[in-house]
Amino acid sequence: MQRFNQIDILRAIAVLLVLGRHMSSCPPEVNMAVHKMTEAWIRGGWIGVDLFFVLSGFLVSGLLFREHDRSGRIDAKRFLIRRGFKIYPPFWLLILATVVLGALRGRGLEWEKIWAELLFVQNYFPGIWVHTWSLAVEEHFYLLLTFAFLLALRFRRDCPFSVIPVAFGVISVLC
Repeated sequence: MQRFNQIDILRAIAVLLVLGRHMSSCPPEVNMAVHKMTEAWIRGGWIGVDLFFVLSGFLVSGLLFREHDRSGRIDAKRFLIRRGFKIYPPFWLLILATVVLGALRGRGLEWEKIWAELLFVQNYFPGIWVHTWSLAVEEHFYLLLTFAFLLALRFRRDCPFSVIPVAFGVISVLC
């Protein structure tokens, strides 16, 4: 697959925005201009997460579009397994390390938070880490995207992606 420099530039911008969201502002007594810049950076940093979601949606849906163009079908099982192997092993290692280090430090296990993480519902229930909610959103997107594509194939086998503009219109009106 061809790599697009423009997408890498957008990723870099998203990283910088997210970093800004998590930093402290420069005190006004140090430098007022830098203070105002860092305050704006902090306030606008949330856009970086949204940008990551958009880029991920674009790249991941492109995988399914290309598969359909190539073969005329979508192998949902293969797609979901590949996504799982990309996310689950390092994520489970993080959770395991967190639990082990917590136990070594004498902290009690908060099973409801551990289960929220393991089941990828930490965007609905508190998890161990505050930032893993975005992985839950990503996992839900993969499942919803796969289901939506399979549904589109069922209704429009010849051109399943022609239902996307209609779906966006319906969702927009409902929202």
